[in-house]
Amino acid sequence: MYRHLFFFLLILTLFTACTSAQPPAQQTAPSTSPQAPSQSTAQEPVTLHVGWPGFPDTLNPAYAFLTESYTMFDYIYSTLATESQSGEYVGLLAESWDVSDDGLTWTFKLRPNVRWHNGEPLTAEQIVWNLNAFIQNPDGWVTNSGYVAGFVEARVVDESTIEIETEYPISNMAYRVSFLYIVYPPDFEGFTTPEELQNFTNFNAIGTGPFKLASLDKDQRIIILETNREYFDGQAKIDRVIYQTFDNSDAMIQALKVGDIDLIGEVPDSAFAAVSAFENVKALSLPGRSITELIINSVPADHEPKPNRNKALEDPQVRLAIATAIDKQDLVDVVLQGNGTPGVSIIPPTLGGGFWFNSQIQDVKFDLDEANRILEEAGYLKGSDGVRAKGDIRLEMRLQYPSDQPNYPRTAEMIANWLSQVGIRATPESVDPDSLVVATNPNADYDLVIWGWGADPDPDFMLSVLTSDQYVEGGWSDSGYSNPEYDRLYIEQQKAIDPKERQKIVWKMQEMVFNDRPYIVLWYGNILQAYRSDRFTGFIESILGIDSFQSLMNVEPVR
Repeated sequence: MYRHLFFFLLILTLFTACTSAQPPAQQTAPSTSPQAPSQSTAQEPVTLHVGWPGFPDTLNPAYAFLTESYTMFDYIYSTLATESQSGEYVGLLAESWDVSDDGLTWTFKLRPNVRWHNGEPLTAEQIVWNLNAFIQNPDGWVTNSGYVAGFVEARVVDESTIEIETEYPISNMAYRVSFLYIVYPPDFEGFTTPEELQNFTNFNAIGTGPFKLASLDKDQRIIILETNREYFDGQAKIDRVIYQTFDNSDAMIQALKVGDIDLIGEVPDSAFAAVSAFENVKALSLPGRSITELIINSVPADHEPKPNRNKALEDPQVRLAIATAIDKQDLVDVVLQGNGTPGVSIIPPTLGGGFWFNSQIQDVKFDLDEANRILEEAGYLKGSDGVRAKGDIRLEMRLQYPSDQPNYPRTAEMIANWLSQVGIRATPESVDPDSLVVATNPNADYDLVIWGWGADPDPDFMLSVLTSDQYVEGGWSDSGYSNPEYDRLYIEQQKAIDPKERQKIVWKMQEMVFNDRPYIVLWYGNILQAYRSDRFTGFIESILGIDSFQSLMNVEPVR
């Protein structure tokens, strides 16, 4: 998850906005206009203004799906370990960790003198409370549950040491705990049902991270963060960060150009060339971890509610024909303006320096004649209107996409055009993201959906998205894919301590998804970001993005 992650990121953009179980306190308005330039004087705080297209659905890690939420988590909360800019895992709340000879007990030595944003000390008991809540209440802590799979319990050894006992050896513990955000227990202890917990948006979040939440205005869609001067790992060189949501990308790009904002974390592909030419702006295009895919409704027929889809999508030959009729390179050239590569597998080639990506998978070649042949031989014949049918099953289907993604309308238009040439009538439809989330899971009411993910640095998360038990309300699965052998291999790869043994399993799982086609991976997108180089310096360029918490702690005004 970006951290559901860079989304994309993009991506990536994904889940239902929750209403708070208790009304948020009145928020104070920013003391300076978020459109004002960030030049500071002796009287004014040094403020970095950031523009983005979305807004967090929640600040509660129990039930968070949007990239914007995870961006805020990294600023506000802390984890036992975190990924560094080099891709290695380093301690955060934990100074060090080791594992017993049998691989079943992990011991974490905690960093001393860590305080919550309200000034209270963080205790080992509070960290253990968090971990055991995640373990014992997977129905409530839905988006944490995958990261504690195989955990038995956490316990306090002493005030500076905790242990995590596991059911079986865990191959990627540092990665797992890097997504277990430690929340302030008094804000979470009173919930008695999973629904109460998940509906708590925590828009007055208290954490131990490098930035404190000063103000969150849902109506104006402005978030103000202040530097945590008591942060245990140093402090940022700026005083504040203001995040402002823009309703359209053109306005956001213009704001950067004229200096109303200082940073854009997601530059639209269509605008990247123009942004690169702006005076006093540095634009970056870096290989990322995002994937964009065409989701095919693969929900089991016995699911409740019953899947509402074109029955032809249950035919493997129809899925193959759809894949054959999509020119992925053209999508990259036209939609991404070259800022990406054609997709093949659910695991991006950047994970582990390419170690986890199955390079042996040969993608289907774009060939409209071949797609027509496949459908013809499968018994789908063209009618007078050009639409193929087999008996009473006509190849007419919805082609939906979330309305907040600027690349998707053109993508849908191009795919619909190709499919029309092979006798499939796909009707593009822009849908509110929250509504589309519910349509895909749990309602199973869709045919084809264009969407994306920001992959974690370890393959475990992207693999988990296709497991059967994730197709529940609040789960990660949007395709409904269910394959018992795939589910078995998912557990096996978690247990495989030898990296090469685990790689074989991960490669096999990618091959299964590629052949079954719950997803047709369209492309891997680059991270496109830009900032005002005349105002700020010190951004750290890495796969984490220049808006990572490590980067923002290093940023300072141009003197």
